[in-house]
Amino acid sequence: LKIHVDDLDESHPQLGVDESYDLDITSSDATLKAKTVWGALRGLETFSQIVSFNFEDETYYIPSTPISVDDAPRFPHRGLMIDSARHFETLDAIRSIIDSLTYAKLNTLHWHMVDTQSFPFQSKTYPNLWDGAYSVEERYTQDDIATIVEYARLRGVRVYVEFDVPGHAQSWCKGYPEICPSETCTTPLNVANNKTFDVIGGLLEEVTGGTSSTKGKPSGLFPDNFVHLGGDEVDTSCWSNT
Repeated sequence: LKIHVDDLDESHPQLGVDESYDLDITSSDATLKAKTVWGALRGLETFSQIVSFNFEDETYYIPSTPISVDDAPRFPHRGLMIDSARHFETLDAIRSIIDSLTYAKLNTLHWHMVDTQSFPFQSKTYPNLWDGAYSVEERYTQDDIATIVEYARLRGVRVYVEFDVPGHAQSWCKGYPEICPSETCTTPLNVANNKTFDVIGGLLEEVTGGTSSTKGKPSGLFPDNFVHLGGDEVDTSCWSNT
């Protein structure tokens, strides 16, 4: 298989990156052409799924040649969400999930990191936040997260994080109770307290680096240029008498 790639840049893939490729296979050789390394990865996946194994003479072969594939994704975002806030996932499990995404040419892992149930993320700016984890063992250090993001990048998979705010934020109260309305009303976060916005801003600064990632210049713990803030089911009923 001969591979031709126009742009060899391997920066973190972003939404809308060119993943198209052309794959031509004859009875004697094969050629893969792509504009980016991410397109080449998709083409290699297709090639691997065309190759068969002959158990009689123990050789690899490609049936029904010639084959010509001109392929490009219909949707730029093709993703799967994992929710480690409600169900902690080991690093091995997350890596297995990323592997499975590439088999199906999915290109995005939406990591729902934090919700009411737990706060497993290590914040160096506000280190008490992960007191809201299920247990001290069910946490992700920033080194853990960096290894997952890099594992995904090598397979052409974006990873972006979700911190659900201002609702679904009861786990934030364990480490910083002052950003929640009261002991009996723990969500949504207390927007009347400036400390609430300091914590949210500090957290976003850590994951984004405070700026967008550009080619060859990744920024933040999650270099993807999207962060998901949830924003669903913001119930203020327990504030009715305040």
